[in-house]
Amino acid sequence: MTAYVTDSQRRIVRALRELTDGTGYPPSIREIAEAVALSASTVIYHLQTLERHGIVTHAPRRSRSYQVR
Repeated sequence: MTAYVTDSQRRIVRALRELTDGTGYPPSIREIAEAVALSASTVIYHLQTLERHGIVTHAPRRSRSYQVR
């Protein structure tokens, strides 16, 4: 992670990796939120920031599409 990321963002990236590895497909926003003990709206905000920094990607209008680069 080359850009400045907060502790919450690090936890989200870690949860995204672990949940994807555990199931074989990306988790939902709610699953990520539950894993990091944050609200879904806060997770969405952080995922959008991580996407702007190029750390995660996702396909618009597709559920479960967030992935760590």
